Amino acid sequence: MRLMLLVLLVAAPALPSRALAEPSPEPSRTAPPPPSAAAELNHRHQFGLGLRGGTGYRVIVPYHDEFCGDLTDKGARKSVCGGRQRVWLELSPSFGITGSLEVLVDVRLYLEEDFTSSRAFFIAPGLKYYADPDELFKFFATGQLVFESQDSSSIGASSFDMGLRSALGIQFDLLRYVGLYVEGGVILGFKRWLSFVVDFAGGVQVRY
Repeated sequence: MRLMLLVLLVAAPALPSRALAEPSPEPSRTAPPPPSAAAELNHRHQFGLGLRGGTGYRVIVPYHDEFCGDLTDKGARKSVCGGRQRVWLELSPSFGITGSLEVLVDVRLYLEEDFTSSRAFFIAPGLKYYADPDELFKFFATGQLVFESQDSSSIGASSFDMGLRSALGIQFDLLRYVGLYVEGGVILGFKRWLSFVVDFAGGVQVRY
């Protein structure tokens, strides 16, 4: 009995010291994942400038008896005219309001004269929506107002036209500051005469 008590007295002080000597395990810490490069491909709070060229097809239906560019075989004015749209270059300044939404203004400069022997000045403010703003390939759609000024005095028509435009396209952002894109759009004009334009374009956008 005395021997057992002696053993307990000797072992008891060692128990706390052993517990203190062994450090308690620290909770595991998981390092936060690095930011994704794709998350930096949206255009939020970026100023942009697009440059593109294109052409298309136009149909004109005059409200009155104005010459719309075509004659019949007998030399009379056609009531409906159709033909290739003039080649144009377009500048498009923009600003990313959110990752998905841009405000933009398209300024179109025609490189060819129209049948009125003049060239139009075309401006179209509006909004552009990106369906996948953080992806390399982004589908987008635009909604725009169109204002066009052209000297049409030679045919007795108004020199001012307005309408609506919508475009669908896809953009490939090489990096956060540069992207390539193609688009197809439709324009419905209704002030000078009733007109319908289908246009196709491709270009580059730089952003800062």
